[in-house]
Amino acid sequence: MHRRDFLHLAAFGGGAVCSAGLAGCATGSRPGAADFHFVQLSDVHWGFKGPPNPDAQGTLPKAVAAVNALASAPDFIVFTGDLTHTTDDPVERRRRMAEFKQIVSGLAVKDVRFMPGEHDAALDRGAAFKEFFGPTYYSFDHKGVHFIALDNVSDSGTKLGAEQIEWLRADLANRPLDVPVVVLAHRPLFDLVPKWDWHTRDGAEALALLMPHPNVTVFFGHIHQELHRSTGHIAHHSAKSLIFPLPAPGTAERPVALPWDPAAPYRGLGWREVTAQTAAAPAVIEHAVQGAVLPAQPVAQAAREIELLAQRFRFTPSGITLRVGEPVVLLIGSLDFTHGFHIPDLDVRADLVPGRITRVAITPKLAGVLAFACDNFCGDHHEEMHGQFTVTA
Repeated sequence: MHRRDFLHLAAFGGGAVCSAGLAGCATGSRPGAADFHFVQLSDVHWGFKGPPNPDAQGTLPKAVAAVNALASAPDFIVFTGDLTHTTDDPVERRRRMAEFKQIVSGLAVKDVRFMPGEHDAALDRGAAFKEFFGPTYYSFDHKGVHFIALDNVSDSGTKLGAEQIEWLRADLANRPLDVPVVVLAHRPLFDLVPKWDWHTRDGAEALALLMPHPNVTVFFGHIHQELHRSTGHIAHHSAKSLIFPLPAPGTAERPVALPWDPAAPYRGLGWREVTAQTAAAPAVIEHAVQGAVLPAQPVAQAAREIELLAQRFRFTPSGITLRVGEPVVLLIGSLDFTHGFHIPDLDVRADLVPGRITRVAITPKLAGVLAFACDNFCGDHHEEMHGQFTVTA
């Protein structure tokens, strides 16, 4: 796109436009293949209200107008999750989805595909989303490229799940290895910042299935900013949000929305135009995936027992003092939801099922502070559900 077009679109609130070739997409050599482009929009959070975006009701319509103003219409448009903002009220959830659907019906391109985010689907396992938009995961082919839309949000435990993994295995088994593959997801499939839920707990299984295919590119949302990483030869590209930006990965205790800048409205917001072409693949940042989540350690009989209670959106107590080298068993209960319990620095996590006491054994080795948090998305204030252990010598 010409710079004058970019500036025109930015003035409409559409934000930055990123054009990139798909890794390894030599589509011109295959029957029926041709260059094409599509638009990715993500993290609309329709229904959100708050200071991080005083124009929350206007940003989506402006983005629709910006996409319609493209000089060359995209072949299709895809929304990669968080179409709406979380609500516990199922009636309100459906009202927001209906309003979102009505607004995006104004897109001039009518081939529009939808995927859920955790704000759309985690609280009801995607039931409302399916009523309005259809399946939460699916695949399709377009001009020699195979597209796979994955659902790593309907399971509140941040997983694809065994059933979807097997579906992916079967879907890929029917494709020649030389067919370019584009994966669309909401959360990143690799461990970006697990303590922020910026990961997919069984994403490594999906990436292992994709690895034999030499031409794979992943586009995702969730982190509300542009990011480029790679796992082996698989390139991963995140999209900006259409509601508010979030901090750079791991730069804060939790991912709180960055404040609105009246001097630069819509800063950090945007959408992406992606071009599949025979040109060389774009440069990506090499990234080593580390920090696999390990199961809790076996319970020691002599350990001190500490009771901990989980409830939206807090742990009680949220501050606990431990001693270096002291074995401790946490007896954790949940009052209302299958929360997660994650201590990133110890690589310890567990699911907290209502009506059941979950025992988690830890033995801190160093003095300092150990943060813990819920890592199963549980609602609008999920990011506030955290606490810390103060470990003394």
